Amino acid sequence: MSATVKLRLGNLFDGPSDLIVLPCSTGGTVTGFVARSLAHYSIPHPRTGMRLGEVEVMPFEGGESIAQYVAFAASVEEMSSSAMAIESIGRALGEFSCEQRSVRAIAAPLLGAGAGGIQSEKVVAALKEGFSSTAEEGTSLTISVLHEDVFDRLKGNREVIRGKQKTQLRVFISHTSSAEASVEWVKQLALSLIDQGIQARLDKFHLRRGMDLPQWMCNELSMADKVIIVCDENYKQKADGRLGGVGWETMVIQGDIANLPPDSTKYQIIVRAENVIEGLPNYLKTRYAFHARPSDQSQSFRQELVRELLDLPLDERLESKEFVL
Repeated sequence: MSATVKLRLGNLFDGPSDLIVLPCSTGGTVTGFVARSLAHYSIPHPRTGMRLGEVEVMPFEGGESIAQYVAFAASVEEMSSSAMAIESIGRALGEFSCEQRSVRAIAAPLLGAGAGGIQSEKVVAALKEGFSSTAEEGTSLTISVLHEDVFDRLKGNREVIRGKQKTQLRVFISHTSSAEASVEWVKQLALSLIDQGIQARLDKFHLRRGMDLPQWMCNELSMADKVIIVCDENYKQKADGRLGGVGWETMVIQGDIANLPPDSTKYQIIVRAENVIEGLPNYLKTRYAFHARPSDQSQSFRQELVRELLDLPLDERLESKEFVL
């Protein structure tokens, strides 16, 4: 049985392991989470002067019920890191499993994805590549992911992590607003999707002076894998009255929806009004929509929106907290 690498939603201290890996910088500094863990489990701080990509393992004295060993992995140097350094850490962990046959379960976080600035997908791919190349058969590396939105995104990008090319999801955002606060809200929504690895298309980013506006919108709707419609009272008025660009766009969208199967999730609706009825156009009233009240600053709907855009199966969204790469 070959070595395995899997991702788990949660804290790396949640389950029993033989070796727990903690991130540090080459200067010996650690994050607040790691610092609290060191204090809680009476683990000494890492030494200064470690090389980027170096791993230092020591017995987990007093924490044997959690793991036999604890390791520091120098994953950051001067607020940056590299996939090469993360892969080197993965190799070192695999080599240690060969040296210590009692070590079969290793737990590590997303090394270098925070202060190191590396995309989480690249971190996982590098750790997997390094660990798989050296680890003893039957050994497992579990990469713990603290945030559910990142965990769900990694699920959707499994093929990318495994080294296979994946076409980036293209999402067009349809909206209208004259209020600066509303325009900024839509812009921040688009940026949050881009941060999740989604190609968000927005007039504020991609429409240039001199372009034919109806043709641009038609092209974007045609090329989009998914479409987000951000509705408010203003959007509803223009859509229902077939006014301006929204009115023209409404006719195009209605024609597209008519040709889609009833269970299609191509169109995702976000209602930006305190009362859903007041912000939802008549032709979308049968659609299951997200309700993002202007008075609600939590933006909690974004996580579920990303899941819908990535078409994650229901069981993966709500039940699975761990998967093998």
